[in-house]
Amino acid sequence: MNGVRVVEAGWFASAPSCATILADWGAQVIKLEPPGGEPGRATLARSGPSNAPVANPRFDVHNRSRRSVVLNLLEPGPRRVAHQLVRGCDVFVTNLRPSVLRQIELDSATLRADHPRLIYAHVTGYGDDQVGQRRSYDLGAFWAYSGLASLSGDATGRPPHPATGMGDRAGGAALAGAVSAALFQRERTGEGTVVTVSLLRTAMWLMASDVADALHRDDRPYPTVHETTPKATLNCYRCADGRWIWLQVLFPARDWYLLLDVLDAHWLDEDPRFHGGEPTRLAQHSEILVETLEEIFRHRTAAEWAKRLAAAGLPFTPVQNLPEALADPVVHASGAFLDIPLGTGTYRSVNSPVDFAGADLPASHTAPQVGADTEQVLTELGLSPAQIAEIRATEHVHGPAATLD
Repeated sequence: MNGVRVVEAGWFASAPSCATILADWGAQVIKLEPPGGEPGRATLARSGPSNAPVANPRFDVHNRSRRSVVLNLLEPGPRRVAHQLVRGCDVFVTNLRPSVLRQIELDSATLRADHPRLIYAHVTGYGDDQVGQRRSYDLGAFWAYSGLASLSGDATGRPPHPATGMGDRAGGAALAGAVSAALFQRERTGEGTVVTVSLLRTAMWLMASDVADALHRDDRPYPTVHETTPKATLNCYRCADGRWIWLQVLFPARDWYLLLDVLDAHWLDEDPRFHGGEPTRLAQHSEILVETLEEIFRHRTAAEWAKRLAAAGLPFTPVQNLPEALADPVVHASGAFLDIPLGTGTYRSVNSPVDFAGADLPASHTAPQVGADTEQVLTELGLSPAQIAEIRATEHVHGPAATLD
C-alpha cells in the first residue's frame, strides 16, 4: 500500500486497529485527534507498576506507525482544515457515531460529495443507522448483544468476559480487507465507495457455524460445556500434574483405535456404546464418555500425554496461559511480535496477522505524541504560520457540549 494515504478519526480500538493494519501494509496514516488526545490514550491495561518503555502499550499497538494531528472539529475553521486533509487522501477510516460525524461534517455524504474517489471506511456497533446512534463498545454489540457471550458461558449461564478489544480488532481487520477491495475497485472504475463493518455482524460471522445451525433448528443453542459436550473427543482434559490437554480427534470413527492405543484403553471398545468410535453413538453417550476420559487422563502428566499423542499422530494441544504462550518459541516463530525502534533500543509489540512474501514493508514506529505532527502536516497542506497559529488557538476553545465517540 505504498502511496496510499489514510486519515483515521477513531477512538479506542476498532477504527485505529484497521488503520494500523493498513500502515503495516505500507499506507501513510494520519490520525485526527481532539484537543487533549484520543481518549484511548488514558486507558491503561493494568494499574500498578509497569516496565513498558511506552506510556500505554495497548494504545500503542492500535496507533503505531502514523502521524498525529490535533484539530478541534467542533470549530468551523479546523473542520475546513480536516476537509482539506481528507481531500488529499485515499481512505478515511472512522468509528464515530453517524450523528457525531454529521455534526462535525465528516459523514460520508459530505466528504464524498467533495471527493468522489474517497474510500470511506466506517465501523459501527449495530450497523443500522437508527440503532447505531447508541454508544456501544465491543462488550456490547459484539459480545453481549450478538449472543456470542451466551455461547461462551459455563453451566451456570453466567456470561464470561472476552479478551479486551477482541471484537474491535476482528472488525478492524475485516474493514482493512474491505478497504483493500474498495481500492482495487477504484483502480478499475475510478470511483470511490463507502465500506462499513458492524461489530454485531462481525460477531455473527465469527460464530457462523453455530448461527447457521440455529437458523434451521428449533432448539436453542447452549454453550458448549466440558461435561456435556456432544463431542467428547474434541474436549479438554486435566492431567495428573493439573495441566490441561485439548484433545482434537475430529474423526473418531477413523482414529478410534489409534486413540485407544494412546489411552491404553481398548476395553472401551468392548462397550457397545463406544464400539468403533461411531460418532452418533458417542454423541448419545457423551457425558459418560467424558467422565471416563477424565479418569484416564488423570493417570499421566500433560507432557506424557503429549508425547504419546504426538507419536500416534493424533491432533492435540496443551492449554497454555498467556505468559506461557508469550514465551513459547512456536508463537515467536509465527511472527506474532515485532520489535519497534525506540531510543537506542527496541520495543516489543504485537504484529498484525498477515505476511506478504517478499514484500518490502516499512518499519513500524511507536504511536506519536498527541498532536506531534500538527504543524508539519498543516504546513504540507499549504497553511501559513499565521493560519496554523489560528487553528492551534482553537484547541483551547470549548465547543458545544458533545461527546465525539
